[in-house]
Amino acid sequence: MKGLIIAYSFSPNKNVGALRPSYWAEEMKKSEGIDVDLVTVVDSEVRNDSYTRIVVPNTAKSFWSFLIKDEGLTWRKDLFKYFSTIQLEKYDFVIFTGGPFFHFSLAKMFKKKGVKVILDYRDPFSYNPRFKDKGIKKIIKKIIEKKFLKYADLVTTVNDACHDYIGYNMKLNRLIVPNGFDERITNQVKKSKIDFDMFYAGRYYWEPIDFLDVLFENGYSLSHAGPEHNYYHPFFKSQKNQYLGLLSQDRMYEELMKAEIGVVFTIDVPFESTTKLYDYLALNKKILIITMGEPHSGVLNRELQNYPNYRWVNYNKKDIAQAIKELKQLNVVACNVEKFSRKESLKLISTEIKQLIK
Repeated sequence: MKGLIIAYSFSPNKNVGALRPSYWAEEMKKSEGIDVDLVTVVDSEVRNDSYTRIVVPNTAKSFWSFLIKDEGLTWRKDLFKYFSTIQLEKYDFVIFTGGPFFHFSLAKMFKKKGVKVILDYRDPFSYNPRFKDKGIKKIIKKIIEKKFLKYADLVTTVNDACHDYIGYNMKLNRLIVPNGFDERITNQVKKSKIDFDMFYAGRYYWEPIDFLDVLFENGYSLSHAGPEHNYYHPFFKSQKNQYLGLLSQDRMYEELMKAEIGVVFTIDVPFESTTKLYDYLALNKKILIITMGEPHSGVLNRELQNYPNYRWVNYNKKDIAQAIKELKQLNVVACNVEKFSRKESLKLISTEIKQLIK
């Protein structure tokens, strides 16, 4: 069996969108006996015997780029040129990963050649409540998404709530493939003394002033790994704040191990199942969830059902301060979190692929 993974983001790129396809390409042959090629914009001097990397740079332009900020809008043109030069029939299946998403439009090209098409969304595309798209932009994305989905043999995303936003009312073969944590790394992480009260992995989608006030007023420390932000709260200038930038997964886990509590921020978005949650679970960390919406709801609530080492509070200083106090007094209960590993997720999609190719 021979497959192709098309992923705009890929290792050694450090953004979260690179983690999922990178794991699949590196492990499909070793764990599941499936040979794969990989097409990406990301080059690397390091080669991996588990897959063949094919680099297709994003060089094209599109009139619609002023309206739709999706790199796939232009990359699909470069991909089309490349795929027109090879025999697509040599592949049994192709996995398009998002985001970006507009290169999913090449699904038709593969389908015509008898290749099984898998569209891996990860996050919703045509309607994502986090981005609040409106008007013509939302309409265009919905129309285009329906065209993608007509050619899909399988549609995957990270949870059932995300599926509700993808191809609404369309009869599709759907599969939930959670993000999970990279057990190859977490199994190697060494225990470390606690240097920081809290750790936050990822982007700040809003400035959590009440949370920062609590840290500043109580002398708590925070280590942050993720994209830079442009916020000016005095805590960020204090010695209790450590900004690490974008880290590789192994470095991120090393830094997380040095913190007592992992922090998650949520808006009122039921489909959120952020990757950082699985990272915290992997190391059996205490977890503080701060929400703008309803506590103990959505996908996060389900994932935490059998995990006692967390507190979930509304976004206000009083509740945040109390939750931190309780977590610092909490004795951690060791939990088996193997089901959240990327290894288990890979088994899910590999099993489905083998069924498609039979």
